[in-house]
Amino acid sequence: MAQEEGQPILSEITCQEITQWVSAYLDEHVADERKRHIALHLAICAGCETYVKQIATVRDVVGLLPKAVKQPADSQRLRQAFVARAKRSPAGG
Repeated sequence: MAQEEGQPILSEITCQEITQWVSAYLDEHVADERKRHIALHLAICAGCETYVKQIATVRDVVGLLPKAVKQPADSQRLRQAFVARAKRSPAGG
């Protein structure tokens, strides 16, 4: 739908929808039409543009962190501790 001259550009996606779709958008797992709607919204909404940039930055930084090495002994020890605690706790609370 073409915009009339002088009319504001209206985004077809809300700020709340941006928060729901940000990960898929950054991972490029959205259809072209939704990608266009998101890009249009980001072009006219500084708050959402900032939010998406922040999420992208956090994802990039987290991606630089070393991967945790799962220690089987730790898993078993934690499992035993949870079971022991559950046995000590009164039922329901």
